[in-house]
Amino acid sequence: MKHYYVDPALPQWKGNFHCHTTQSDGSRPPQEVADLYAQAGYDFLALTDHRKVVDPASIDAPLLLIPGIELDYVVTRRHAQAVHLIGVGVGLDLMSAPGVMESPQQGIDAIIASGGKVIFAHPAWSLNDPEEIEELKGISAVEVYNHMSDEPWNGRRGDSTAILDLCCAHGFCLPFVAGDDCHRYDVDQCHSALIVSAPELTREGVLSALEQGLVYASQGPQIKELFIEDGVVTVRCTAAMQIIFNSNAFFSRERVVNQRGVTEASYTLRPTETYIRVEITDVWGRRAWSSPISLR
Repeated sequence: MKHYYVDPALPQWKGNFHCHTTQSDGSRPPQEVADLYAQAGYDFLALTDHRKVVDPASIDAPLLLIPGIELDYVVTRRHAQAVHLIGVGVGLDLMSAPGVMESPQQGIDAIIASGGKVIFAHPAWSLNDPEEIEELKGISAVEVYNHMSDEPWNGRRGDSTAILDLCCAHGFCLPFVAGDDCHRYDVDQCHSALIVSAPELTREGVLSALEQGLVYASQGPQIKELFIEDGVVTVRCTAAMQIIFNSNAFFSRERVVNQRGVTEASYTLRPTETYIRVEITDVWGRRAWSSPISLR
C-alpha cells in the first residue's frame, strides 16, 4: 500500500512565510511587498515583521494574505544563540499577550493561543544547537533554507540541513519550509517558497497542511509525488540533475542519483534508518527539500 507524503491528487500552492516591510526593518511598504509576490506567481504570503502584526485587511493584492510576525530572543547554553520564531495565522493583538517576549517558549505559547502556527527560523544562521530546537514545545515546522542567511549577505549560513539532520537522528523530525527573509528588495525577494498540498487555497487549508507536514521547501524544483511502498521510497519531480535520499545511515551507495534530466528515482530503505528525506537539485543549482519522514 502506498503512503503518500506529496500526493499528486492534491493541488500544490506556492507561498512565502518570511519577509519584512517598513513596519519593522524592511525597505518596502506592505502593499508593495504583497504586489511583488503576487506578480511573481506566489499564491499566499505572510508578512512577518519583527514584533509587529500587519493587518491583511489593509492590503489589496491578488493572493492569500495570512497574518504573521517574527519574534526574536537571545538564549545562552554553551554559547549565545539567537532564537527567532515565525508565527503565522496569528491574532492582530498578539504582542499584548502577557510574557510574549520573555522567553521563546512563552512566545510559542502566545502564538498558539492566538490561533497561529510556529516556524523555527534559520537555525544555521542562529548557530542553534539541536537541543535548543528539540526542547521547545509546539513548533509546527522549521526553515531548512533561509535566503537572506546565505551569500552575499551572511556568508553561507542559509542551509540548515546539517543541524536538522541531527534533530531527525534524535527522533525530532519537523516539516521543512524555505523562506526569503527579504529586507532590501533588490535581489533578495521571490527566491524561496513553501509548497503546500491542500484541497483549496484558504488560510485554514494552508495552516492545516503545515501542521500535517503536507509541505516541502523549494527554490524552484517541484516535487510532484513522494510515497513509500513496500519499503521503497519513490519520488517524481520536475527535471533535475541530482536526487539525494538523506537519512541517518552512514553508508548507502544508492542514495545519490546523478543524471541530467532525471524525473524519478527510488531508494530501498535500510533496517537501521529512522528517517528519510529527499533533496533535489536542478540544472541551475536550485534545490527542493522534502519534509523528513519519520520511519519509527
